[in-house]
Amino acid sequence: MASVKLSPRQKMINMMYLVLTAMLALNVSAEILKAFAMINKSLEDTNLTIDQKNAALYTAFEEKMKDEPGKTKAAYDKAMTVKRESKELLDFVKKVKEKLIDEGGNKNGKLDEPDFKIEGGVRRILDDGNIDISSTLLVNPDGKSKLGLEMKDKFSDFRKKLIALIPQVDRDKVKIHLDDPIDPSPSKGSGVKKNWLQSNFGEMPLSGVVTLFTKYESDIRNTESEVVTYLLGSIDAASFKFDQVEAKVIAKSNYVLTGQDFEADVMLVAYDSRQNLDIRLDGGAVIPVENGLGKYKARATSEGEKKLNGYILVKNPGTGEETKYPFTTSYTVARPAAVVSPDKMNVFYIGVDNPVSISAPGVKPADLTPSITKGTLTGSGGKYVVRVMEPGKVNVDVRSKSEAGKGGSMLGSSEFRVKYVPDPIATVGGLPAGSVASTKFKAQGGMIALLKDFDFDLRFEIRSFRLIYLAPRKDAQVVSVSGPVFTQAAQNIIRNAKPGDRFIFDEVKAVGPDKVTRTLPAVTYGLN
Repeated sequence: MASVKLSPRQKMINMMYLVLTAMLALNVSAEILKAFAMINKSLEDTNLTIDQKNAALYTAFEEKMKDEPGKTKAAYDKAMTVKRESKELLDFVKKVKEKLIDEGGNKNGKLDEPDFKIEGGVRRILDDGNIDISSTLLVNPDGKSKLGLEMKDKFSDFRKKLIALIPQVDRDKVKIHLDDPIDPSPSKGSGVKKNWLQSNFGEMPLSGVVTLFTKYESDIRNTESEVVTYLLGSIDAASFKFDQVEAKVIAKSNYVLTGQDFEADVMLVAYDSRQNLDIRLDGGAVIPVENGLGKYKARATSEGEKKLNGYILVKNPGTGEETKYPFTTSYTVARPAAVVSPDKMNVFYIGVDNPVSISAPGVKPADLTPSITKGTLTGSGGKYVVRVMEPGKVNVDVRSKSEAGKGGSMLGSSEFRVKYVPDPIATVGGLPAGSVASTKFKAQGGMIALLKDFDFDLRFEIRSFRLIYLAPRKDAQVVSVSGPVFTQAAQNIIRNAKPGDRFIFDEVKAVGPDKVTRTLPAVTYGLN
């Protein structure tokens, strides 16, 4: 088919197909880049949790050193080595990651907010689809980037140093989450041989590479946690003593709505998952325990501050003696409240799409059912479009979807004013009224209605107007025009006009998106 001569029409059809295919590919790519940004944010949140866990492990080590220094010293020194090596590698990975982000951002040599953009409620790197940045910094030339090879060596050294801290017999019990950076084997029949750097960072979108770096940070922290947990457990595998233990209550949320559940984990900072703790509230109610953690749940039925008091009974494994550790916390129950935020103005305009965001504290956007008293409201996920047809006032009501079948639980209502879109300004070809160069005026082909200082991108259509031509020592000439374009008669008058002559355009009729015909104020132009 390559030898067939294509007609110009067929060539154009083929070109349009290629352009459409490319546009579809870009749309898919944009969704993938957004997904990478969301995954990266989730990983960063997870890393904060792992940091808190590791901090608690090191605190337990410090307490153990105070209690039994001779027995703990060897494991403690190894734990400090793990802490030091992990911090050094995390600092290095963070530095490279920030450089990647800055190269895809404003390139000012540091990580700051101008490196990012907010699209669809997601925080993304400015040039997150760039596939050259990671290749330049971490791969080229030929998979032998100095920075990339340095990172590869650091990963290998980190693994070797931490594995060396664990006796050979126990190494299968400890998971090293950071994978060994070895070069992959070429796929069968491909003939292509890529090393570790090329496989992971060659021509990869920046958003994906940054997400991969966040995963490396998570792997390093998880590896640190695994090794330190093993070292702590190796001090005394048979028993675990509590010394200056404080009861803690970790709530999933201290702000809940009526009808929702308040959930909390009641735990000790240093705890033994093998102990079946006895946790009770003041008054005797027992809190169920799973793997050493008390699981508390209570339905919020009324507003106000709620107190949670109780104690944990811990049995000494040696003497059998029980020790009571009291705990206390509080949480607030509030009435649901909806928030309706106009995205453009504090009013709704007739005949146009008015975007609004609707949310309610403590309620997922998918669980909201909004409605409007006059007009239409469409959309989902917190983002909606309002269309109204007549001036006055309307209310946007928000109910919870969970009770929609019963009429819905009212979360809130907001009142909005409804107005017509303001009148545009009549112009000749977009030129401001007043004195204007003769050549520039004669180059225009008709009238345009401009809507200035308005947040919506709207267009008005000129339906008709009257041209009045005034020249010294001549009678006025008047031409009526239908539509926005100058008629032949109007063009003849304009073509023969001279500096010092004036034009008045009045009886200008225009129609906007609300389909209302408006008479616009007259405009005057003087030629110079």
